[in-house]
Amino acid sequence: MPEAIDISRIILQPATVTFLEMHTKPSEILQPVAGTSFNILPIPVSVSEYRKLYYGVGEKWNWLDRMVIPDKELYQKINAANIEIFVLYVNNETTGYIEFVLEDKFAEVQYFGLMPAFIGKGLGKYFLQWVIEKAWSYNPDWIQLNTCTLDHPNALDVYKKAGFSQVRTEIQNRRVLI
Repeated sequence: MPEAIDISRIILQPATVTFLEMHTKPSEILQPVAGTSFNILPIPVSVSEYRKLYYGVGEKWNWLDRMVIPDKELYQKINAANIEIFVLYVNNETTGYIEFVLEDKFAEVQYFGLMPAFIGKGLGKYFLQWVIEKAWSYNPDWIQLNTCTLDHPNALDVYKKAGFSQVRTEIQNRRVLI
């Protein structure tokens, strides 16, 4: 992971953002991939560790917003009282992470994903199920998340198959590296 992003290489590009919600807890329970040891732990969050997770998961998908925020501002965001961050470890290796934003009526999946080496191995569906179960454990009225056309091409379909419903789309300018 780079220590810093060269902001002179960032441009704004239109992307279609799809907003999704889940209003009913799903009943299906997926089982972990056979022979895999899962551990999902809350982490105390330093800015440098957070950026390793964030950019480790999101580099390919142009997750740049948190990379260009000043350290002090990012520290306050990720350590706010309504933020919970968990790291997925598989066989003791950092595999992905989830960041929740907990509001009065809903739980938002702010950031969620796997490190590139773990994509396509059947881990994402299990991790997403854990995320959904954890989100419902906060007793929200609903869970929400969004994805965009810069994310993994299967993200929208995966979220819909997991029980999320599309509520709207809009075009937003997103940061991308050139």
